[in-house]
Amino acid sequence: MIVDFDDDPRNSILYSSSIILEYLKHNENSKRLDSVFKYCLNKKMEYSVFFLSVDWLFLLGVIKEINDRNELVLCD
Repeated sequence: MIVDFDDDPRNSILYSSSIILEYLKHNENSKRLDSVFKYCLNKKMEYSVFFLSVDWLFLLGVIKEINDRNELVLCD
């Protein structure tokens, strides 16, 4: 699932994580979860792949937290 060469590469966690990371970096390192989700849906990302990618970025230490304002916050 992380790298899937048989199916569409847009459904891989690595590709999807890069879309999320690019969006967060261009928006002052934090953005509301619902706006990130809408952006990813516009990029034709599947629902399950989105949340797997957010989890992946958290496990890697790229995303620090989802704060009380429901924002994804990148690590410094």
